[in-house]
Amino acid sequence: MKTLTDQKPTLLKFSTAVTAIPGYNPIKDYYNIAGPDYEAWSRDFNMHFGYCSRFTDIFSLEKMLYRMNDEVLKRLEIPSTKPTTIIDLGCGVGTVARYTAKKYPLAKLTGVTIVDYQLAKGNELIEKDQLQDKVNLVKDNFENISFADETFDRAYALESACHASGANKELVIKEMARILKTGGRFCIADGFLKHDKKLPWLFRKLNKKITDCWALPCFGNIDGFTATLAKYGLKDIEVKEISLRIAPSVAYVPYTCFKFFLKELWKTKTLRLKKERWNNVIAPVLGMILGLYRRHFGYYIITGKK
Repeated sequence: MKTLTDQKPTLLKFSTAVTAIPGYNPIKDYYNIAGPDYEAWSRDFNMHFGYCSRFTDIFSLEKMLYRMNDEVLKRLEIPSTKPTTIIDLGCGVGTVARYTAKKYPLAKLTGVTIVDYQLAKGNELIEKDQLQDKVNLVKDNFENISFADETFDRAYALESACHASGANKELVIKEMARILKTGGRFCIADGFLKHDKKLPWLFRKLNKKITDCWALPCFGNIDGFTATLAKYGLKDIEVKEISLRIAPSVAYVPYTCFKFFLKELWKTKTLRLKKERWNNVIAPVLGMILGLYRRHFGYYIITGKK
């Protein structure tokens, strides 16, 4: 039986969605190359959009990013009086996991990622915060994860489930349901298509460009996603669209891009960036337009339990 203390990284087994070319994984390449640039978005490497809970939040992007963390954690209903095991499915550099460990001293966090840069940077930040006994990052694939059944009390995926294959994201849901303990809670926050009907021409073009730039197999379909949660025995499912709460943080994209370009020009005197770094700028800019199609696309928080 595997435990949090003896868990070892395993060989990764990728779905066919990311192995069309042998030896090539666009997700790994994208984050290994463009990952450091996320510091332009968040000094603490919060690699997601923010949540605006009150008017004054709009004046601080970093505050909204942490508000989003709080929204996810609030829905997990983490107890403050007993030890809790929590898994971050697609943890980035572990920023949310570190934040959780500080907020809930009895919690033990495990983050999984397939990206070498994220592991190296995340472990550096964990050591800096002296959280080695509370946060553990492992190299693993959340669609075929190496933990035993019913290992964790809580699970969350903050803007990472979109990297799973298929419109219903079935493999990551299946694995999340398997490793959650009975009675355990989950929370997923991400962008989703609202239906599977024919989409407007411009929307389809934007959607294709964004998914290519961000190395996404596709955005999930919210109805198919929630149906798949139920298929694997997850219950008390609540779906809440929070697109308008996200919008103020999205509005920071142009300013962030401008700041990023100025910094690059100052350092290198050129804007000859690798494709992945350009994609990391293009995708959020186009995403601002995609988000205007409210009939077809939205940002959701989905919660429930096993």
